[in-house]
Amino acid sequence: MGQARLRGTPEQRKQAAIERQLALRPKYIKCNNCQAELSDMTPLDIADIKGIEAAFAAHCPHCGHDTYAIKGEREAVAQMHMAIEDAAGAQAQPGVVPAANRR
Repeated sequence: MGQARLRGTPEQRKQAAIERQLALRPKYIKCNNCQAELSDMTPLDIADIKGIEAAFAAHCPHCGHDTYAIKGEREAVAQMHMAIEDAAGAQAQPGVVPAANRR
């Protein structure tokens, strides 16, 4: 019997992965454009992305800019950052979530 089966049904494993990601959600992220505090974030599907622990997107209602929060291994985060730039067709500004802002 495989190890995955011992961890529960596919639905239970998926829910556990979602809960692990949501536990890493910061209280807010600052808009990279206007610096507004954005607390309404959408978790991104990271199921097939090796090296990424959590990723969230927020749309700023003030300036219309999208900002992302990504946690994971440095190289994986850089690759995801480049993929977001390619999808958006524009250069993205990296930022850091201060430790005091983490849950």
